[in-house]
Amino acid sequence: IRFIGEDFAPLNPSVCKEYLTSQCSTQIINGEFSMTSYFDMQEDTAIIFASRYVKEKFEEYDEYVQASIEDFLNLHNGLFNVNMSNEQGLELQLDVPNVVTDELVTFEHEAYMLPIVYSFGTIHFIFELIHNEL
Repeated sequence: IRFIGEDFAPLNPSVCKEYLTSQCSTQIINGEFSMTSYFDMQEDTAIIFASRYVKEKFEEYDEYVQASIEDFLNLHNGLFNVNMSNEQGLELQLDVPNVVTDELVTFEHEAYMLPIVYSFGTIHFIFELIHNEL
């Protein structure tokens, strides 16, 4: 809401065994537990999403749109890490975001997909949870 807008509706999350990406950014969180987050959408949705996020009008999908989406994912996961530190005392680190496009991703661990429907398209958040051995 703070960064993109209020015109969205989250749908029910579901277990996800595999997922065919379109324009996907991914980032790994490491620490007491690890998680890989995937943030995927169609190109036209990505252009509008990035435009809203940086408050600049993009006309086509390019490296600026991709960088904006990676920045959003990094911000989102960074806020998650801060909250986990403040509320649970867990220290987590972020890897650099990466890009995965037009690829079938098969999850080795427990994964959940949360579709979020905006007026301009649907975004898929996928979280793959990895329980680290102590």
